[in-house]
Amino acid sequence: MQAKKQHLLMLDAPGQVRLSEQPMPPPGADDVVLRSLYSTFKHGTEMMAYLGRSPFERRTFNPDLRLFEAAQGRQAFYPRSLGSMVVGTVEAAGGEVRHLRPGDRVFAWAPIADAHVLPAGKVCPLGDLTPEQALCLDPASFALGGVIDGTIEPADSVLVTGLGAIGLFVIQYCRALGATVFAASSFAARRKLAQAIGAAEVYDPRSQGDFARLIKERTGGVDAAIECSGSLATLQQAIRATRQCGRVVCIGFYGPGDGSLNLGEEFFHNRITLLASLPAVAWNNPVRGPRPLYARHLQDMAAQDFRAGKITPDGMLQPTMPFREAVAAVKLIADAPERVIKVLLKHD
Repeated sequence: MQAKKQHLLMLDAPGQVRLSEQPMPPPGADDVVLRSLYSTFKHGTEMMAYLGRSPFERRTFNPDLRLFEAAQGRQAFYPRSLGSMVVGTVEAAGGEVRHLRPGDRVFAWAPIADAHVLPAGKVCPLGDLTPEQALCLDPASFALGGVIDGTIEPADSVLVTGLGAIGLFVIQYCRALGATVFAASSFAARRKLAQAIGAAEVYDPRSQGDFARLIKERTGGVDAAIECSGSLATLQQAIRATRQCGRVVCIGFYGPGDGSLNLGEEFFHNRITLLASLPAVAWNNPVRGPRPLYARHLQDMAAQDFRAGKITPDGMLQPTMPFREAVAAVKLIADAPERVIKVLLKHD
C-alpha cells in the first residue's frame, strides 16, 4: 500500500524541532514513492540552522552577482526540513520511470522522513554500494573536493582539523595519496578513529596547550592544513601550524565572526594561501584543477572509491537511533557532539 502521509523532521525556529505529519504530494509520471530504511544528517550546516547562526537566516544570496545581501525583512528561512540523505525501497514508480521498479533499493539526497515522493532522476539504485557507503557519499565527496583543491601531493605533510565524517574521509584520501597526516580533535572517539585509519599523530587541542606551536616545532610547519570543523578559532590554529607559503583549505561552514581569526599575524607574515572548498550541487562550484569537476563528478568518484576499498565509512555512522527519536538525535548532535560522529537513523 502506497504511503498517504509523511512524517518529516522539521526545524520551526532555532532549537525547535518536531516530526510533522503531512499529506504526501501526489506522485507524477516521472516520480517514485520511496519508503525510507536509513537516513542521516549534514551535521555542520544543519547545526548552524539549529543554533540560529546561519548567514541565510537574515541574508540572501544573489545568484547572479554571487553576493550575500541584506534581505528585505527577515528572510523566510524557517520552518525548514532537516536531513541530507536517505536509503530506502521504491514502493511505486510513475509510468514514465524506466530505471527503477517497486522493490528496488535506492538512495537519494533528501530530508529525513519516513516516506518520500521524489523525481526519479534524483533517485539512484543502490547497486553494489552498502547503505553505509551511500549515506556517506556526501561527506566523502566534500573531502575529495578539499583534497583536490588543496593539491595534496604524496610527499606533503597535512594537518586535518575537525574530525567529523568529512575530516575522517580527508585523512583517508590523504593517506591514499601517500601524504603524512596529523589530525586534531577535542573528542576522544574521533581521535581514536583517526589513528585507526592512518593519521601519523593525533592531537587533543585542549590538552596540548599551543598545539600549533607543537606541530611547528616537530615539523617546521605542515605543507597544507585542511580545516573541517567550522570553528574560526580552529582555523586560526590551522593557519598557525602551516609553513611559509603553505596552504589552508576550508571545508567547514563558518558562522558569524567571534574575534578568533586574526589575518594580521601568521596568515599575512607567512604568506599563507587560504582556499575555500564547496563542491555542493546547490552552489555550482567546481574544484580547482585542469578540468572542472563538479559535485556529481566527485560523488561518482567517491562511489568508485568505496567500491575499490580506497575509503571506508567504518566506524563513522554512530550512534544508530530509531527514526521515532529523530528529535532527540538533533539535540544530541547539538548538545553532546563528543558522543556522535554521524548519526544514523534507522526506520522501522
